[in-house]
Amino acid sequence: MADTATLHEPSGTQPVENWGLTAVRTALQPDGRTRDLPFMRTAGLSDTLHLIDTGKGFLNLSWQAEAPLDSYDGIVHGGMQTVVADIAQGHAFSTLLDAPCGFSTVDLSSRFLRPMKSGQTYRVETRVTEQTRRTALIETTIHREDGKPVSHFLGSWQVVNREFKVKAN
Repeated sequence: MADTATLHEPSGTQPVENWGLTAVRTALQPDGRTRDLPFMRTAGLSDTLHLIDTGKGFLNLSWQAEAPLDSYDGIVHGGMQTVVADIAQGHAFSTLLDAPCGFSTVDLSSRFLRPMKSGQTYRVETRVTEQTRRTALIETTIHREDGKPVSHFLGSWQVVNREFKVKAN
C-alpha cells in the first residue's frame, strides 16, 4: 500500500507528543480519570481499566475483570471482552491523531481462546499494525497473569465525517 505509514520513530529521535497521545494519557491517567466514554461507568469499566503504557500506535491496559460481567458460570462474557478490546483500539487509534476528529470502528472480529475467569487482572495489549491517512488495522490480545492469551481481536478503524465532541462526566 503506497499510503501506508510506518509507526516507528527514526532511530535516535524522541517521539512527538500529538493531540491523541495527550488525550489518551489524560483520559486514562492512573490517578483518576478525567474523561470516560459515557457508557463506561454503567458497564462497570471506569474503575477496572488502568493505563500501563501508551505511545504512537499502541496501548497497554490492565483490566480487573469483575463478577458482574460474568455469564452464569464465573466466566467473563465474551461481549464484555469485546467492549474492552473496542475501547482499547479506539484509544490506540487516537494516538495516531494530530487533531480531534470523528472516528469509528468499521469492523471488529473476535477469537476466544481460553475461558476468562472473573476476579483476576488481565493485560490488554493493543497495537496498530497498518495505517493509512484515514484508516487503521488494530490488533488486541487479552492475556492472563501467566501471559497466556485468552482472547484476540482484529479491528478496522476509520476517520469519519461527524463532529467530534468531548463530553464532560
